[in-house]
Amino acid sequence: MPGFTKQQGLLILWVGLLFLSVTPWVMAEPPRETPLSVTLPSDLMTFQPGPGREIAAGFCLICHSADYIYMQPPHSPQQWEEIVHKMQRAFGCPIPNDQIPTLVEYLVSQNAIQPASSLPRVAESSFAGTGTVEQGRQVYEAHCQSCHGSTGKGDGPVGRMLIPPAADLTATTKADRELLHIIQNGKPGTAMPAWKGTLSPGELTAVLAYIRDLARSH
Repeated sequence: MPGFTKQQGLLILWVGLLFLSVTPWVMAEPPRETPLSVTLPSDLMTFQPGPGREIAAGFCLICHSADYIYMQPPHSPQQWEEIVHKMQRAFGCPIPNDQIPTLVEYLVSQNAIQPASSLPRVAESSFAGTGTVEQGRQVYEAHCQSCHGSTGKGDGPVGRMLIPPAADLTATTKADRELLHIIQNGKPGTAMPAWKGTLSPGELTAVLAYIRDLARSH
């Protein structure tokens, strides 16, 4: 190699080979990540038409689903007002004070509404089971009592610590079809799990019968 010593020529050759080996890595376009796509489940219930619906949708849905309102037992206007103020103080709900009276009137009006039309229909065959009230009591004590309490009032040792707290089953105004749907599929926005993969159809209808028996005895 004219003008270069043998050692210099070998060095130039080595540098050239090194450059060729790293160039594809330097110039290669970095792999593009596939954008993450997340589909959130929709609520089972939506706020029903009426004065104050927009206020409820604007402020209540910040923390929980509309379904939470419809699971509540009937409250007086004073009780609803206390609940709204609690949401302001404890959870920082930014609702203006002058909109609270309208919201309270709306919430009172919703106590008597069960928007079953927005719930997926449960086939009549789902009620076909051989479960008895006594069988339902055994299922309830094994799976439900820690949250809903021994009398079904939502005051079990676990239920009292939940947000939202466990439902008072003795005060529910839901029809059998709606209540069975919740037992089977759970309740979004709460700690209520789906039991259809754990309990048999007979056990599901048996615990429903026991819940109704609890409501009658209280």
